[in-house]
Amino acid sequence: MIMTPVEPKAVRDGIPGLTINRLRPGGKDGPDGIVRDSDQLSGAAWFENFFVGGPDDPWRLAIPDVRMARNQLWPMHWHDCWIAVIVLDGLCMVGDWWMERGDVLITPAKVEYGPLLVGPKGCQLLEIFAQDILSGGGYAPEYRDHPTLEYLQGKKSIAPAAFLPRPDISASNAGRQTTPLKEVPGVLTGHLSGNGRWDLGEASDPDRGVMLETTFAAGTVIPSHRHNDWRGVLVFDGSMRVGDTSLTQDDLLVIEPGTEVPQLVAGSEGVHLLSFAKTAAAEPTIFSLADRDEPRYQTAFATVREAAFE
Repeated sequence: MIMTPVEPKAVRDGIPGLTINRLRPGGKDGPDGIVRDSDQLSGAAWFENFFVGGPDDPWRLAIPDVRMARNQLWPMHWHDCWIAVIVLDGLCMVGDWWMERGDVLITPAKVEYGPLLVGPKGCQLLEIFAQDILSGGGYAPEYRDHPTLEYLQGKKSIAPAAFLPRPDISASNAGRQTTPLKEVPGVLTGHLSGNGRWDLGEASDPDRGVMLETTFAAGTVIPSHRHNDWRGVLVFDGSMRVGDTSLTQDDLLVIEPGTEVPQLVAGSEGVHLLSFAKTAAAEPTIFSLADRDEPRYQTAFATVREAAFE
């Protein structure tokens, strides 16, 4: 959706199989105010992609960090995979819902929703695609001359808008400019409350993505562990230490399958984590059987969703 190219993301390397990334500063205004201060017609938009998965995998879970200008309007559209939208800064109306920090929207594949109307001060959000190769989707033909698409996703952009017949399930949207969320098939809404979980795909599909959140109280010690598939972990709030490395809000871990993640310790105000499992296989957190009865880990084991021991 967003067409402004950016430099490669900054990466801190440490433990093999574990990469520490960081969302760039600036919030809704964009790094160095690039979105707020732009003269781009229809308003500027900036994004940076993070991936949970390997470059040779059939697909990866994609996590675009998106910053959009105030009052920018994107028409109704759809994607060919399940998506999640999470607002990090500012406001954005999706359909008829004004989303703010921590609000969550889930939509199934090939279901039209929208529009997206950015709030009066701009917006930063994550738009998570369960499968990057199916993220494209499209716009109905009547939006072919929409100003935002003309200026930001025109024929000369790096990813021109695709104008396609509406999916059958959304055929009743013809002639409308908005879709109240209660009328969008399969849509889910929520808020990051500290212990949420959302499937990004049909519950019976082992290849579905899974998004979940966990809050650890100050000083909680989480012993070393691993996952059976790729997993991303964003520090949504608070801080923690991973081995000898301190992480704070907006740091993002990407963990390869089978990587032994070192001991984590929640910071002085606790830590609120938002995790992205590429597939259902990455949802369980696998600890050593030898640690199962260790007293100092019991708080962590009681907090972790889908704890397993091997």
